Amino acid sequence: MSMIGFLLRQSATIRPWIRSANGEDIYGDEETRPCRLQRRRDLEHTYKNPAGTMDQVVARAKMFCTGDPIPERSLVTVDGAEYIVLECYRAFGFSEDHLEVVLQ
Repeated sequence: MSMIGFLLRQSATIRPWIRSANGEDIYGDEETRPCRLQRRRDLEHTYKNPAGTMDQVVARAKMFCTGDPIPERSLVTVDGAEYIVLECYRAFGFSEDHLEVVLQ
């Protein structure tokens, strides 16, 4: 088990966003990863939207996991609640890298 693995006690189902076509979002194959979800009501997040301008939103949660980065607009389900990925970035901690995923 990895150094950070002992913290990842929940499970996330991820449907990676690929593109939009004919007004509908197209997703890739579903995958499951161990994760840790932090729910907060005051998690303000500033991110660059697809139009290239900066938006500030109140995110519903932040997820920590390992693996390949998760594309923005992907669908994530944890404990029966569905979220949309606002931003995913690689961070370093517990002697290895991991992903921090901001969810709305």
